[in-house]
Amino acid sequence: MRRLITLLLVAVFTLLIPLSSIAAKEYAPSSQAELTRNMDDFLEKDVSVEGTFLFTGSDFCYQIRKTKINTRDYFCFALGPVNLIRFYLKKNHIQVPELMGLKKGSKIRAYGTFDAMGRDYKFLVVDHFEVVE
Repeated sequence: MRRLITLLLVAVFTLLIPLSSIAAKEYAPSSQAELTRNMDDFLEKDVSVEGTFLFTGSDFCYQIRKTKINTRDYFCFALGPVNLIRFYLKKNHIQVPELMGLKKGSKIRAYGTFDAMGRDYKFLVVDHFEVVE
C-alpha cells in the first residue's frame, strides 16, 4: 500500500512539473526604441520593458477612438526618458494602488503584450510591473 501511494505521488508530481512551466509566461526583454524600430517582429508578443516612470492618468491616452482595447477600462502610464509607446494597466488590477503611488523618476520594468494600431500608435497591455530601484 505504501509503495502504491509513493508511486502515485511520483506520477502526480511528474505530471505537474511540466504543466507549471507551460503556465509561466516568458517575456522577451526589449526597449521602447527596439519595439518601435522592429514593430512587426514584436506584435502580440510578451515583452518586458524598463524605463523611468514619468506619469499616469486615465484619459491622456484616450484620443484614439478605435482601439483594440477599451481605453476607458485602463490607466495609461508613461515610461521615459523618451516615451515611445503607451503602457496600459487595467483599472481593476491588483497593482493599481502601487501605480498611483509611484514617484516620478522611479525605475520600472513592465511586463505585457505589445501591440499597435497602424504605424503611429504603439502600446503595451501590462500584465504586471515591478519597481527595480
